[in-house]
Amino acid sequence: MSNLKRHIGQKVALATSVFCALLALPAFGLFIWLWKERGLADTWVPSALATVAFLGACAVVLYVTSRPQPQLPADDVEAQG
Repeated sequence: MSNLKRHIGQKVALATSVFCALLALPAFGLFIWLWKERGLADTWVPSALATVAFLGACAVVLYVTSRPQPQLPADDVEAQG
């Protein structure tokens, strides 16, 4: 990887991404436990799975947002006419 650095907003997004991923782990455990104890017919089971999916999606989106981007090329005044 080249010499790209994260600015403060990207660092916050990365930290939040890790936090969401860590929160998804106990939510997944809760989903498994509810599934075994109550079965799929109980309304808590799909809600727990939706929570896992939401936290996972948040983690992915925040991670992608946190990736450093290269600088945009400078505008060439002569090329614009």
